[in-house]
Amino acid sequence: MTREVYARYLTNVWHYAVHSAVVIGMAGARCVPENPKLGDYLLKHAREELGHDLWALQDLKALGIDEQAVRATRPVPACASMIGIEYYWAAHANPVGLFGWMYILEAMGDDLGSESARRIKDGLKLPEGVKFLAGHGDADEGHAADLTREITENVKPADMDDVHHVADVVADLYVRIFQQIGEAEAG
Repeated sequence: MTREVYARYLTNVWHYAVHSAVVIGMAGARCVPENPKLGDYLLKHAREELGHDLWALQDLKALGIDEQAVRATRPVPACASMIGIEYYWAAHANPVGLFGWMYILEAMGDDLGSESARRIKDGLKLPEGVKFLAGHGDADEGHAADLTREITENVKPADMDDVHHVADVVADLYVRIFQQIGEAEAG
């Protein structure tokens, strides 16, 4: 991986992370009337996500990229689609479906965050610039297990199809984000 590819990855991370607390909070508020336990969980989790977009900006600054330059970019199409999916499920469809998106991202952070941060730091010889990945490796440790427990205990069977559907869509989009970042490098 080159510094440029890593910077494009972080730029796209910033694009979706800046929306995460908002969509999780929105879904939580919509869940409260019918499933207060899930609503409370989502509202608490939304607060935990606040500021994670700043981690990506700090990493980009460590790579020499100005915040205004990042804010002036557009996400790759798959990232824009993922952001749109988040808002769709949080605000219009079944907000419980958002647990599928959260599970995919939390599981990746839990499984890959710390190791990816170490490899990128070593491979690109960065003294800093891996706060987003390392922070999620540390912060997300156990989050996938917490989400699994929350889903198992509090998601109604009628909602599980939506959770699975969103997880499938987001997993596909995340792969496409990496492909599109790589295509930009090749092109």
